[in-house]
Amino acid sequence: MNRRAIGRLVAGVAAAAAFVWAARAAENASMPEFKVYDGFWMMLGSAIAVALVAPAVWSWPRERSLLVVVIASIVGSVVPLAISALRHSLPLMARLKGSWMIAGADLVGPAIVIGFACLWFALRDEVPGSRS
Repeated sequence: MNRRAIGRLVAGVAAAAAFVWAARAAENASMPEFKVYDGFWMMLGSAIAVALVAPAVWSWPRERSLLVVVIASIVGSVVPLAISALRHSLPLMARLKGSWMIAGADLVGPAIVIGFACLWFALRDEVPGSRS
């Protein structure tokens, strides 16, 4: 194995660890008695957002496409909470703060972003000499 292959393997393992961490945090912070599953909704929204932008940015240079993937994962994790705030007639900032303080968004959100960044590093190999 060369250094690039080892780096991609390490990034893949880090992505898997971050996603497992996010899933465990979402499970621990969920409140079934109140039907609050913010962490799982954040994971789903982030996955959908990244799945929508990934094909469009796949051919871009790795640094630019990584930025778009990270932004998509952040926006995708916030959108389900914003939809919930609108649906329940709550102020958006109060809903986000409540999710951050009570429902585990403080652990799930960063883990999702780190997971998708590491996954992008694992999938996208920067070939030397091919910078655009």
